[in-house]
Amino acid sequence: MAAIIVYLALGWLAARITAAHLLNQAQWQLARVEHHEPLWEWRLRKPRDLIASRAFGNAKVTGGEDALDITSLDGTPFELGLPIAWSLDLAHWPVLQLQLQSSAAGTLGLVWQGPGRAPACLAAAAGSLTPDTRTLRIDLRDLVWHSAGDGSCPAPGVAQLLRLRVQIPRNATLRLSAASLMATQALPPLADTRIDLPAHANSDELARATAPAQDWAMPLFRLPAGIGAEAMLRLRDPLRERWPAALIVPAGATPQAAPQHSYRALTWLACVLYLAALAWLQWKPLRGRLRPWLEIAGCLLGPLWLVAGLHWGLYPTPLGVTAFAGGLAFALMIERRHLPRLWQWPQTRGTWLWPMAAMPATCLLIALYGHAPHALPFGHVVAYFGWAWLQQWLMLVVLLRRFERALPRPEWAMLAVATVFGLFHTPNGLVMQLCFAGELWWVWCFRRSRSVLPIALAHAVCALLIESALIGGWLRSLEVSARFFL
Repeated sequence: MAAIIVYLALGWLAARITAAHLLNQAQWQLARVEHHEPLWEWRLRKPRDLIASRAFGNAKVTGGEDALDITSLDGTPFELGLPIAWSLDLAHWPVLQLQLQSSAAGTLGLVWQGPGRAPACLAAAAGSLTPDTRTLRIDLRDLVWHSAGDGSCPAPGVAQLLRLRVQIPRNATLRLSAASLMATQALPPLADTRIDLPAHANSDELARATAPAQDWAMPLFRLPAGIGAEAMLRLRDPLRERWPAALIVPAGATPQAAPQHSYRALTWLACVLYLAALAWLQWKPLRGRLRPWLEIAGCLLGPLWLVAGLHWGLYPTPLGVTAFAGGLAFALMIERRHLPRLWQWPQTRGTWLWPMAAMPATCLLIALYGHAPHALPFGHVVAYFGWAWLQQWLMLVVLLRRFERALPRPEWAMLAVATVFGLFHTPNGLVMQLCFAGELWWVWCFRRSRSVLPIALAHAVCALLIESALIGGWLRSLEVSARFFL
């Protein structure tokens, strides 16, 4: 009964975190609009800030402290792709503003492309580059667009691709620091653009419900009540592709303009205190009943800060990586005398077979909800085996022994470890629940054999099968932390 309660609670927690994230995102968007700040803004410092981390053409990209330097190698045109999280609304945010400087005279063109198989549209001469130019402000509505096909292009609208097309002389350098899209008119009040989405609606019913918003720049969509994290994002994604600036919030919520606060100095201070506490616990370990609890907290706070604290988006934050590394290093130090347990070989054949009992359940899920498997990169497969091995060592060797010492019954320790393993996959609700159920079985297997290897192998095989043949439908992805929302 306790396991069922925890299983359901993990799904509820994922839904609450996802709802809070959607509301925070909407409030941030509303605050930007009300303060006349760009919704889409690119700060270019490193090559990874561009699509593919390079220029498309004969040009070299290097990073700097406050800008990218792009050097033409032969004087031919090259293109710079601006990353787009989902889509852009070029109809209602039609002014592109660039902060740049060219070492020689040249021309700037633009390329945009709509969703699906829409042709790419090119404006070859959107602006002129000179050594004296510091800012370019381009109204996309004033440009003449052509496509490679029939030659005609519609006015800029919803776009899923935006590139700068640059032509400067050989060995000339373009210094590019920022780009942004600006609106030219005020948006209507939220009360006039609110739509409550129906629950359990099919595609036709959703189309009818959203029909009044066809020409709105920033409609407010409120999701149905009582749906899970995956269902929220499954509804959000097509809405955001059609209305890139839409405010999408949980049922009954009304966003208020609220800028996001980072509290960077305070969080770094908390991280430093956490690392100092770990160093003290390692140097002067406590005795008595509190010791296992303190060691559990020391191992978990850093990794959970990275994952459950949503500090791992497209890239993990330096703060999250530091906290994660601190917790993992502490676990290694307090278990350094028992590291050989990592590669302890099982004694019997059954020790290998019991953990693999999770595979039939995985194959059943794939048969019911999956698709044809696709090949995974060999390097990714090898790396994941190592990652699964490390996770199971942390769960089964480091944490389980301490939970067994801290809790009065071994069954409670099994439940605690499985719950922690589920929380390490926050806020991906279905993955949290699957991992909780799988780890509960694997903890039982480990208590019979005390060998990590078979469980790490079963964990990796099941996860890779799911990644290959299940994600993309019933299961959205295997991503965790803020990456789940991308």
